[in-house]
Amino acid sequence: MLRKLIAFFMAILAFFGLAEPLPQDVMSYSEDELALLEAHLQFSQGASVSLYADKDAEEPLLTARTAGLCDLPEGAASCGGTYVRSSAWVAFDRPGNQHLRIKGVKNAKITVSYNELNTKTYSLLTDFKENVFYKINVAFSLSEGAVPVFSADSAYRCSVDYPSFGGVPSEPLRPLADIHLRDPYIMLDRDGYYYMTGTYDPVDWSNTKEIHVYRSADLTEWTDLGAVWNYERDAVWQKEMIPDGSSPIWAPELHYLNGDYWICYSMGWGAMNGGVLKSTTGRPEGPYRDVRNGPVFDYIDSTFFEDDDGAVYALWSDGRYAKMRKDMTGFRTVEKSLLSESGQPVGFEGCFMLKHNGLYYLCSAAYTTHYNADGSSYLSYDSYYAVSRRFAGPYSERRLLLINGGHNNLFFGKDGTLYTTAFSGALNERPSIKEIGIAENGLLSVK
Repeated sequence: MLRKLIAFFMAILAFFGLAEPLPQDVMSYSEDELALLEAHLQFSQGASVSLYADKDAEEPLLTARTAGLCDLPEGAASCGGTYVRSSAWVAFDRPGNQHLRIKGVKNAKITVSYNELNTKTYSLLTDFKENVFYKINVAFSLSEGAVPVFSADSAYRCSVDYPSFGGVPSEPLRPLADIHLRDPYIMLDRDGYYYMTGTYDPVDWSNTKEIHVYRSADLTEWTDLGAVWNYERDAVWQKEMIPDGSSPIWAPELHYLNGDYWICYSMGWGAMNGGVLKSTTGRPEGPYRDVRNGPVFDYIDSTFFEDDDGAVYALWSDGRYAKMRKDMTGFRTVEKSLLSESGQPVGFEGCFMLKHNGLYYLCSAAYTTHYNADGSSYLSYDSYYAVSRRFAGPYSERRLLLINGGHNNLFFGKDGTLYTTAFSGALNERPSIKEIGIAENGLLSVK
């Protein structure tokens, strides 16, 4: 009871802005971090510009990297293109609306992509934070002799991809076990065992069919407790929603909440939503049944978080959230989004929440282009995180946690060590963990 009263009091202080704020070099990037972003720009500076035969054409006639959003590439005049689409990650030197403009052309349009799922038309209500990269897209009709010019109120830098830094482990990740599993989720339960779930045997993402739970006493030897839920045996509304017979069961997570075991899971292609299962035996090995005859979530990648006051929240997609009902059949509150100070989500899928020492850590996944010393590049599926003193935010600007660590969860081991999960890259969809350090200011780093 005392713990809940303290949590309630701290929540009131935070709501009214009376709690000690996070340092500015946590909410925003420090000078050292800004220098690392500038180092990334040595390889990525510029914009991606494409010319099309007309506005309705789907395939470009010419695509090239140029210095800026409206700089036309060599060969533009002779390729026959009459419509231009370009994009770049742009960071402005000063905050504000910037009054973005495209001069010298007709039918100009500017949009801002906050992640892969969320693009909005730029307007006078759009606001930008300084030294934070936003993906800006422009499009316009191109006539003979036209000289397009992109302008803003302050100076800015352009990058063809999202600038990042850090996230490099001290040594290569190694699989925990030879288990074919995407999106691994690990929890340390009250019985002293670790339990792991994930997208089971994803050879064919359209037919993953089952949810398995694995148990371990030491994070080394794992026992498969079997299929706690099977599509053919247990699915009802799912089969009606996907009539072609496929069974894409993705990213299940096992949680102990309100004295019961629950699994939130996603229905993939053909549905792209998710449901909630409850153990019928009160044990983690189930079996499990749906809590309702239909989906609970309107998109994939759901997780649960229990705050200090006992409130249980659902998070899904790119950081959408709502408070759950006691019976976990739906939401008690309207859907909202967890965002950074710059108004951007942390990633676009695979979100997770951990609270530690009064700080909320929000994780999410995103694809990132990284550069080697020789300028060559590679794309990876990475985990990002942000931190806040309030569950609802705003959160700090996102920071890269682990390369090839996308769709992770954070958990503490029996000895108090903090770990993150991973499965991609050289792991070849085998579950792995990596130790995470916590700095005095609350920021995380991979060891």
